[in-house]
Parts: sequence; C-alpha cells; structure tokens
Amino acid sequence: MHEILFFGVIFGGIFSLFSSLILVHMGMLIDRFPVGDEEKRERSIWSPREFTRYAVMIYWPMYFAGAAMLVPGTRIMTVAGIATLFGLILFLITALIFSGATYNLMRAQGKGSGSPMATGSMIRPESILRAFRLPVQGRKIPSSRVSQAARTAAAEE
Repeated sequence: MHEILFFGVIFGGIFSLFSSLILVHMGMLIDRFPVGDEEKRERSIWSPREFTRYAVMIYWPMYFAGAAMLVPGTRIMTVAGIATLFGLILFLITALIFSGATYNLMRAQGKGSGSPMATGSMIRPESILRAFRLPVQGRKIPSSRVSQAARTAAAEE
C-alpha cells in the first residue's frame, strides 16, 4: 500500500511541477496583455503575475505537508494526506482552466469579436477528428432534387 502512495505522490509532484510552470507562464501572459489605452499598468499583489506566483509559492509547502502526512502510516493521517494532495491537485487544475479561459476571452476581445470560442482556441472538433483520421462531416444540406419516390408517385397519377 505504501508503494502505491509513494508513486502517487511522485506522479502528482511531476504533474504539479509542470502545471505550476504553465500556470506562472499564463499569469505572465495575462498580465502583459494590453487592456484598452492604458499608459502604465500598476503592479500590486493582486496583478495576475504576482498573484499566480504567490499561489504557487503557497501550493508547494502545502503539497509537501500533505506528502509528509502519509509518512506516519496512521489511518487518520493517511486519509488527511490523500485528501490534502487530491484537493491541491484539483485546485491546480481549476486554476489552469480558469487561466486558459481568461486568456481566451482577452484574446477574443482584443481581436474585436465579442465572444470567444466555446471550445477554446486550441481545440476544434475538426482538428480532433482529423487527428484520429475520422471523416469530418458538416451539416447535411437537403437536396433540391425531387426524390425517386415522389417522381414515381407523380407519374402514376
């Protein structure tokens, strides 16, 4: 049982490392994005870049504390450690989704279109279907020709 938890902590740490790097990068992209005709943007703890950095700096000590809860081996500490790690990883996933949606919205407003794509700018159904070599089917357009059954019915009358 301890081996499974050990590998879970390692896998979660690798996932968290890459996700936190992406999250910090997204925070910098959102912070650099031009908003209107502003001359100089004021930087504070609440600007996207600093807030994301602080969130990641708080994330890692909590992750190590959750991993340390798994070491004693008592049931209560094991459950608390698993819940802590699971909650932290869900927090990171939520932050990534929110950052991606915010950046997508800012890009869509910068391009002049009022609404962003619902599926995101990187994921389009056509590209997913082509990636798996599935045929891309558009909407079915009804034919202007009369069907064979309608022609034979009209000829018999």
